Amino acid sequence: MAHMINPFARIRLFFSHVFLTPEEDVVFQELFIDKNPYYQEIMGEYWHLNGAFITLEYTDELKKELEAYKYYSRQEKKDIFLPQLLECFELFCLENTDKDTIVTTVPLHFLSFLKRGYNHSEVLARDIAKQEGNVFKNLLRKSRFTKHQAKLSKSDRLRNVRNSFTFRKKFLADIAGKDIILVDDVISTGSTANECAKILKKNGAKNVFWLFLATSNNT
Repeated sequence: MAHMINPFARIRLFFSHVFLTPEEDVVFQELFIDKNPYYQEIMGEYWHLNGAFITLEYTDELKKELEAYKYYSRQEKKDIFLPQLLECFELFCLENTDKDTIVTTVPLHFLSFLKRGYNHSEVLARDIAKQEGNVFKNLLRKSRFTKHQAKLSKSDRLRNVRNSFTFRKKFLADIAGKDIILVDDVISTGSTANECAKILKKNGAKNVFWLFLATSNNT
């Protein structure tokens, strides 16, 4: 049976995210790892990423801050994630990619975008591209509404994202032979990342690297 959250707990969570501001600096647990070998071993020839760079461990503290940023319109929270994301970008992405690499992100379905008002990963991706001198482009479109990945099993996650993204054909010439860096929040099974990388390579990208804020499984 699914775990039910007390409605009063939801109300307390809402007010804590919307109205309270942090009184002290937030400290996260840094990882700075490339998890790509882990996924390559599991997926073999079906794995399409060239790198899966992880910035932080997905602790309870990070989860709380990320939920406020994603679901409760606390866009100012991006400022506590950006410094370490940029550090991870400089550590891995600058070493592995060309200078004219395109930065992009995972798109939201328009219904999710209307509900949230913004794409949290896109906000981070645009800031990283701007600060590192790269170009940001919305290369992908979420063409099919999907269930929330966090609530699904590994096999269901793979099925859930299959054929849910499409490439925006107006960028065909832009990505031909280029390295692409996608910025996203959390990786677990890698199903979303792999689906996006497959589509980008199918449409001409040379290499696809993924920069994640955190991992929910640091195996």
